[in-house]
Amino acid sequence: MISIAFIGFWLFVLVCLILLWGVVERSKAEGGNAKIAYSDLFQMVEQGQVLDATIMGHDLYGHSKAAPKDRFHTELPANYEDLQKAMLDAKVTFSIREGSILVPLLFNVFPYFVLFLLVVPPFWAIFKKAGFQPVFSLLILVPLVNIAVLYALAFTKWNAASPPQS
Repeated sequence: MISIAFIGFWLFVLVCLILLWGVVERSKAEGGNAKIAYSDLFQMVEQGQVLDATIMGHDLYGHSKAAPKDRFHTELPANYEDLQKAMLDAKVTFSIREGSILVPLLFNVFPYFVLFLLVVPPFWAIFKKAGFQPVFSLLILVPLVNIAVLYALAFTKWNAASPPQS
């Protein structure tokens, strides 16, 4: 029989591997790129020096015609429609790729998931042994309420059954 701890462990390993994959992919995309200013990129596009470009979120990666093997990187402002028009006019091959929401979502949600897994199960067991509804253990996750719950748990009379006498 497979236990919940076994499933939780492998789920944790899977999430860690996904996060690691995201970090590696991001470092591959940024590694070895010459960083140039947006104004310099705009001038290069107007002068016909840009071979191709890929826009990912607020980052632009591309190759110049002078050194097609060397990549450059530019951080784009919030509004870069003028650059898109200039690239179309200069016949620069470019694509716009939407960034994956999975990696930022995991980086933002994962700590709360770990907190949930580390904090709730022990309090679930404590509430159950104390004779209270175990669902109240979820209140431990609410800031400031968790302090009140700890005081209530510590100083109220527990309705737990006494251990059997041997």
